[in-house]
Amino acid sequence: MKKQYITSLVLLIVMPFLTQCASQQEVDTLKYYIMSVNKKIDEMKVNTVEQMQQRQASSSGQLDQLQSDILQLKSELEENGHMNRMLQEQNKELQLAVQSLSTEQQELLNTKLAELNAKIVTQKESLAAIQEARIRDAERRSKAAKKAAEEAMRRAKQASLAKATVTTGSSGSTAGVIHLRPTAKKVLFAQSSSGSAIKVNPITTSSQPNTTISKPAAPKVKKPETPVVAAPATPKTVDTLEKAQQKFRDGQYKEAFTLFEEHASGKGSNKTTITSRYMMGESLFMQGEYDQAIIQYQQIISSFPGNPMAAKALLRQGEAFEQLSDNETARIIYKKIISAYGSSPEAKTAKKKIASL
Repeated sequence: MKKQYITSLVLLIVMPFLTQCASQQEVDTLKYYIMSVNKKIDEMKVNTVEQMQQRQASSSGQLDQLQSDILQLKSELEENGHMNRMLQEQNKELQLAVQSLSTEQQELLNTKLAELNAKIVTQKESLAAIQEARIRDAERRSKAAKKAAEEAMRRAKQASLAKATVTTGSSGSTAGVIHLRPTAKKVLFAQSSSGSAIKVNPITTSSQPNTTISKPAAPKVKKPETPVVAAPATPKTVDTLEKAQQKFRDGQYKEAFTLFEEHASGKGSNKTTITSRYMMGESLFMQGEYDQAIIQYQQIISSFPGNPMAAKALLRQGEAFEQLSDNETARIIYKKIISAYGSSPEAKTAKKKIASL
């Protein structure tokens, strides 16, 4: 349609020239020009229009692809947003579940810890009661033994005094002064040559109720030694302590205990008194009397808690309980040493003892 329109337009333009008696050659030239124009128009139509159509089609395809990609991206974004919302909800649920579980675990742990602490307190009280009962039992046995020893010493002393009251001489006569109960009359007897007693003459008694008659003095007879010897004069405290220590080194623990006890009851210095009391416990420990040793050590721990000897006494007390197969009480005592005397050498020993139990 466009081609016909253009051809008509060209004819109208060239018509004036045709009316002026144009030659055949000019007409042919004009046709040639018209054909060239038509050809160029066709080429333009083929090349330009088709290229534009192709470009338009290509652009339309690209636009369609872009729209498709955009839609796909929108879909993916919506899907990702939905997944994110779901993940956020799940994360909140997990956080709530973890928080709830943590709270329950903490409550359960607190409950178990409270139960364990209550059990530990009960066990400590029970162990303390057992320890106190053992100490009281050991004290009771110690008092009973001491009472029995005092009773035995009293009886021995009475027997010794009774034996020493009358001493028999070699001739069988009684020496010393004899006290007689007075009667209404006193009669003096003499010995005859035949050995029989003959009455000399009566003598009127005086009015005094307790008159004694002295016989001629018999030969002096030496009294036998009594089994109970009177206590000697108290030696110096330093000498007593040195003798006690020597007895202990020689393995004479009973004698050492007596001397240490004698020194501890004297007027020695506070330091030597504590040392003597500690060595009394050591003497009992070495004799295997662990109950008595525990009581002796306890006196130092209770009376002198700030003294370094208290830590040593506490350590030996724990070892005594070990010897009595009471490892639980020994462990409690070792822990007490660590808490109360943490910087002392006994605390290091106590840690080793606990590790070995």
